Amino acid sequence: MLTKDDLKAIKKVVREEVKTEVKDSTRTLGSQIRLTKMELKSNMSELDDRMKNVEIRVDNAVETTEKDLKYLKQKVNKIDKNVEEMLGFLDTEDVMLNKRVVKIVPQGY
Repeated sequence: MLTKDDLKAIKKVVREEVKTEVKDSTRTLGSQIRLTKMELKSNMSELDDRMKNVEIRVDNAVETTEKDLKYLKQKVNKIDKNVEEMLGFLDTEDVMLNKRVVKIVPQGY
């Protein structure tokens, strides 16, 4: 049977062993946390660089699209103007032709 002194000695040894293991575990976890933190910073930096590249590409695409849209608007306006001129000319020609036909063909037909 164990005496009270034996139990105190066992308790002291167990406590010292537990403290040692806890310290080792704490150091290991601290090291892992620092390593993970450094990896996260590195990954965030890479993501930041990639986002900047994407933003540059998007800005360039928007700028190009705006230029193309402006060019297309100009072309459509020119086409509209040409169509209106052609229709005006054809209307005038049609009226003149109609007058000539009326002169040639009597009104009764």
